[in-house]
Amino acid sequence: MNILFVFKSENFLAPIGLCMISAAARKAGHDCFLCEVNSQDVFERIAAVKPGIIAYSSSTGEVKHYLNLNRTIKARHPGLITVMGGPHPTFFPEVADEAGLDAICVGEGEGAFVDIINAAAAGKGLSGIANIRVPGQKKGEAVRGLVEDLDTLPFPDFRLLYDNTPMGKYPLKSIIASRGCPYDCTYCFNASWRRIYEGKGPATRRHSVEYLIDEIDLVKRTWPLSFVKFYDDIFTYRADDWLEKFSKLYPSRIGLPFFVLTRADLLTEDMVKLLKQAGCHTISMSIEAGNPRLRETLLNRSMTNEQIVRAHRLCDRYGIYTFTNSILGLPTATIANEIESVDLCIASRVTWSEFLIFHPYPATRLGQKTIDDGYYTPDYEKMHTSYMYRSPLNCFTEREKTVHMNLSVLGAVATTFPFLRTLIVRVLVYLPHNMIYTIAYYLTKMYVLRTRIYVTKTGFMNSVKIFMRSLRQEFFRHENARG
Repeated sequence: MNILFVFKSENFLAPIGLCMISAAARKAGHDCFLCEVNSQDVFERIAAVKPGIIAYSSSTGEVKHYLNLNRTIKARHPGLITVMGGPHPTFFPEVADEAGLDAICVGEGEGAFVDIINAAAAGKGLSGIANIRVPGQKKGEAVRGLVEDLDTLPFPDFRLLYDNTPMGKYPLKSIIASRGCPYDCTYCFNASWRRIYEGKGPATRRHSVEYLIDEIDLVKRTWPLSFVKFYDDIFTYRADDWLEKFSKLYPSRIGLPFFVLTRADLLTEDMVKLLKQAGCHTISMSIEAGNPRLRETLLNRSMTNEQIVRAHRLCDRYGIYTFTNSILGLPTATIANEIESVDLCIASRVTWSEFLIFHPYPATRLGQKTIDDGYYTPDYEKMHTSYMYRSPLNCFTEREKTVHMNLSVLGAVATTFPFLRTLIVRVLVYLPHNMIYTIAYYLTKMYVLRTRIYVTKTGFMNSVKIFMRSLRQEFFRHENARG
């Protein structure tokens, strides 16, 4: 059967989940194709590919785009089977009843999607398949066990995206070494994920070093690659045997700079030494809230300001750049609290900082609390694709929301150029939001990311294309009210 994956590209990094699902389908003997809706006409692709199934993978912010598209597709091709997986249907399975979808997938989808294809090929219905919910079902089928040995999975089908989109030419590419996270940050879905899979296997798993190196080597031999971004929630928890082996094998087999994520309260000097030995260029450790009360009681991130500063300065001492995120617009937060986040970034000497605006995503503890407290009425089809756009909460005045928008761009400028901090936090953030702020943020971001955070090698024309495309993306994230 021919499968058409419909994908709306919003950045330069491939969605690994989509590549994993395609790899499972190809392994089962099916042909997979891509339609990137920003650059291709979906109906021309349907006519060319003649798919039996159209598949989407969606987060909450972007789901409205796929639902609207699916309504149009089903109106013109009512016999086509359409399926949605990804974070949004996993944590808001009620989407199964919207826009004419034939099924949604909850949780890990490799086995479930192959079962859907096989059922469709045999002319059978899609109900009764583990992890799958069909329209009208009050509750979906139980989930199957987690894939405990990740090395049994095929490599992600990178060619689906790298051979069909500009991502293939971009020399920074993302890799995932593990699945799962044991922490219960209230704004994140991992606690809900573990509840879905309770008794179904270990939630936190990772590939062997050998599998991981072979996967990266395949990408390196096939497409341009000068920088690797490991996109795990937490790349490493301790200086263990796995990290020691990685620190020896990665530089000898791959030898490229890389980026990882971890937590400030986990980072030790032994870990930093091994990561540096391996070739680590950048470590990302989120601050999330500069105010200790918000960070510990609202977000359930039990780490001190001192730990955060120490971890970032430890990286600085070993010549590793740092990247951090903070969340603006948290329920009960004041503007003074938001400025505390800027100041903690400055005190930590972070290389680059992003300031995101809180959005209450489904099945997150903080999202549900926001709804229970009456700060937000769920309407996910109106939620912006980007979590850097205006707060959807009703507990803030319009002026406060404008300050959030301004800090989301100017906060990064202040942490990069601390001498501008007073001007920004005392004057500029209180002025009307405008595109000049976004341009200042973008130019700062391009300078820091291209010269420090990510070391990529691109020709002049490709650099110009990247510059223009990323500028459009920033305007979409910060200025486009219909995003």
